[in-house]
Amino acid sequence: MSIKDIRHDLQRAADRGVIEQHRVIPLTIAMSLEAGQQAFHQAYYGDILDKQLESVRAMDHIGTENAMKRLEHVIPDLARTRRMHAETLTTSDFPLALAQARQFAQRPDYALPESDLIKFANRRTAPNFKPLKATRPGVLGHRFLPVRPESTNVEYTKFFTSDEGYTVADYALAEAFTWEAYINDDLGEFTRGAAALGLAARYTRASVLVDVVLRKAQRVPLLDGELGPNISNLDAVAEYMAQRVDPTTNRRVSRKPNDIFVPTKWDRLARRSMASERPEYTGGASGPVTMQTALNPVYQMANVHTEDLIEALIAEYPDRYAAKGISEDDWIAITGKPLELAALTGYEGGPRTFTRMVNVDEDDLQGDFENRNFALRVNDVIGADLSDPYGAVVAQGN
Repeated sequence: MSIKDIRHDLQRAADRGVIEQHRVIPLTIAMSLEAGQQAFHQAYYGDILDKQLESVRAMDHIGTENAMKRLEHVIPDLARTRRMHAETLTTSDFPLALAQARQFAQRPDYALPESDLIKFANRRTAPNFKPLKATRPGVLGHRFLPVRPESTNVEYTKFFTSDEGYTVADYALAEAFTWEAYINDDLGEFTRGAAALGLAARYTRASVLVDVVLRKAQRVPLLDGELGPNISNLDAVAEYMAQRVDPTTNRRVSRKPNDIFVPTKWDRLARRSMASERPEYTGGASGPVTMQTALNPVYQMANVHTEDLIEALIAEYPDRYAAKGISEDDWIAITGKPLELAALTGYEGGPRTFTRMVNVDEDDLQGDFENRNFALRVNDVIGADLSDPYGAVVAQGN
């Protein structure tokens, strides 16, 4: 729908007395900005939002009203949009569908298209920007309860915890909807930009988890790392994780890798390396026939996930990982759910959108006093930590 079409429909509503004449221009601008909000969320949630829209459209009026009462706290950023539809006596399936999509995105099995790592992160809500403590489980000084001999005092233990913490951060970006674009009836460019913002926001939420692994997880040096996740390198990573020791207690903290995250470059190699119980014979045509071992030590050892955000992060922030020597060909091995993802209250299900209309008193069409622009802003307030420091490693890929 074009700006001209929106304005025409609202003018007809004014002619019928549904709205006042002076509200035609402000409501046209508001609905144009709503189109940007919808484009952003459709890009961010993708098929999930499409399915929720289908679900809402299948509801009857009473079901829709009841569902909205239960979920209106999830969409406070659409309050003005809902008031606008109430004023114009129009309905929209979008607010309820978005609320349901945000609820769905809080499920433990929810994954972002850019990275599966979010499925391996415990979720947490941050009430404010103060450091979040005690993300790591801590270690008890005694592994077992000791026997207390008769008439002897009880023995006291110690509980070792880390003082390390992390905070959520405000990730934000805005897009201008210019006065010239409004005059030129160019809504399409604005909504395409909003959709690109949606993809950037999704990349950002996925990247905070990859980033914390690259920064905090131990990097495993491999003799032939440039060969990627082949049988010998997978076995070396598994051996490394199995032999790790907690420096506080000097106890072994063995882990077994269950999932690996590799760049697309290594995806087929990783799957092939763990697919066969017995390695295939190689050579024989121009050299001797060779075989590594009778059995494949990493047969079906871990699930393989494609993870290209490692390369993207290094390209965007090369200095952040230079000290550890992280390369774009490195890959990640984890066990269990070693990560924690925190979101500020209200952002658990995803980012929020905000719009700016006008701050000129004389004319609703003038937009911002300084530059005549209207605007769409996107915020996501999130943070991540490695809650199990032994549950994730970065394998050398160069």
